[in-house]
Amino acid sequence: MKIMSWNVHGMRGRDGRSDPERVAIVIEETGADVAGLQEVGALGRHRELLDPAGTLAQLTGLTQAFGLTELRGGYPYGNCILSRFPISATRSYDLSVEGREKRGCLRADINPSAFALHFFNCHLGLNRHERRRQAAQLLSADILRDAALCYPLVLVGDFNAWSSRSAVPRWIRKELADAALVARSAGATFPAMFPVLRLDRAYVGPAVRVLGCTVHDSTFARLASDHLPIVMEIELETAARCPPTARPIAAQGVTTEIGAPSVGELNR
Repeated sequence: MKIMSWNVHGMRGRDGRSDPERVAIVIEETGADVAGLQEVGALGRHRELLDPAGTLAQLTGLTQAFGLTELRGGYPYGNCILSRFPISATRSYDLSVEGREKRGCLRADINPSAFALHFFNCHLGLNRHERRRQAAQLLSADILRDAALCYPLVLVGDFNAWSSRSAVPRWIRKELADAALVARSAGATFPAMFPVLRLDRAYVGPAVRVLGCTVHDSTFARLASDHLPIVMEIELETAARCPPTARPIAAQGVTTEIGAPSVGELNR
């Protein structure tokens, strides 16, 4: 299974154009089965971007889940998960820190064949103190340490951490394996034209085997966003046990959908 993580910068490229078709081309270039996208939203220039995740799903032929972080100028903006496989449930977590830009994490329970996967897609803040609070929330019993989790687990996103030795990557590695380090291919993803920082990362739980992890560097990828995407190839352990039926939860800062949400539900 191929997993992708990419900050699409509001689908606005280096030329200043907001172009979902160009983003879709890059997703198709990677051959991703599941893609975690950050900064998915509209700048208000095109009507189709009233439903940015739905637009990308239509262009790629993939199933979508969208986690609204905020409305920017009245237009939806947040995290998106695209999947070649059915999505049985989604949950959206608010990671925002007061006084800082709105941030969030989106979870989708994905069902490829006889297996299932908890897929988390997040976008952390620019300030290191903010990121530490957000990482602590991610690693809490409300999200990654939720006792109800029983699928193999993957976490991707833009972590905005400049170094693997900084606090947030070190904390996460105590629970999950950094796919790029496992594959010995820790490539930079930002800025797209001359990448020097590895802001974008993918982590896996113990029931997931990393077969490879690379930075996708193509002409379209360099043009479509200010980040380059990472692509990880994984294999799920056959011994991973089947999960119970997804259940709704009620907790502060958490919203839950059982079954993939419709476009109408997302636009309420």
